[in-house]
Amino acid sequence: MGPAFGTSQLDPIPTTVGGMSGQEGELSPSQERTLAQHVKFWKQQDLHNILAWQPPEVVRLYNANGICGHDSKGSPVWYHIIRGLDLRGLLLSISRQELLRAEFQSCELLLQECEQQSQELGKKVEKIIAVFDFEGLSQRHLWKPGVEFAQEFLTALEANYPEMLKNIIVVRASRLFPVAFNLIKPYITEEMRRKVVIPGDNWKQELPKFISPDQLPVEFGGIMADPDGNPKCLTKINYGDKVPRSYYLRNQVRVQYEHQVTVGRGSSLQVENEILFPGCVLR
Repeated sequence: MGPAFGTSQLDPIPTTVGGMSGQEGELSPSQERTLAQHVKFWKQQDLHNILAWQPPEVVRLYNANGICGHDSKGSPVWYHIIRGLDLRGLLLSISRQELLRAEFQSCELLLQECEQQSQELGKKVEKIIAVFDFEGLSQRHLWKPGVEFAQEFLTALEANYPEMLKNIIVVRASRLFPVAFNLIKPYITEEMRRKVVIPGDNWKQELPKFISPDQLPVEFGGIMADPDGNPKCLTKINYGDKVPRSYYLRNQVRVQYEHQVTVGRGSSLQVENEILFPGCVLR
């Protein structure tokens, strides 16, 4: 197993974590705790069988992401399409755990792709590139349960796939992007923050520096297209959409707040909030 943790093709239980040996006496107490936590995660998520798991239909149809192409070093590329991401609809249609499991399945598919690339290229491929297209980011994406889901996933990603990410490339970042980033920043390490690349308005010229044009969809500045000529590569990337209410299993998602205060009639409460840009809305 490589430094990205994940499952092992040989062992039913992972015995190495992030380059640490699992042999007795070779781990420090902190490393042993880390390994124990990962083994617990491995069992809870049933990672040994996760590639055979069939996600719910609503996830397959509306979860806006996909694996498409490789960078110049052979690393697979994982796209996330924010405009089409309807986290509220997904979390009203399936459980939080099912949606998390779908994300972990993608992580394991990416590691499997890394192994295949290693065999084909004759060199070790262990990392991936993630491309986040933030076009269409709006207040609906800052829905509290959705933000909490993203925070939970990032925490698990850091803990169990710490070396998997090579770069996180953010394109078409809107003025709301700093708000979204500030909401998740406490849940990612400084090392991961340094991997974030924001090319700016000329991102279509910058992306080919990371990903060869023949491995990059036309939609993102490359020359790759579907067999029918579709520039978005819909056969590989799910661009999502609003989840139809026919999939809903509940009417609301329970929201938990860190602090709750009751303000009596005629009383007042002073609350300090950081204003990140003009026109912010307090919700």
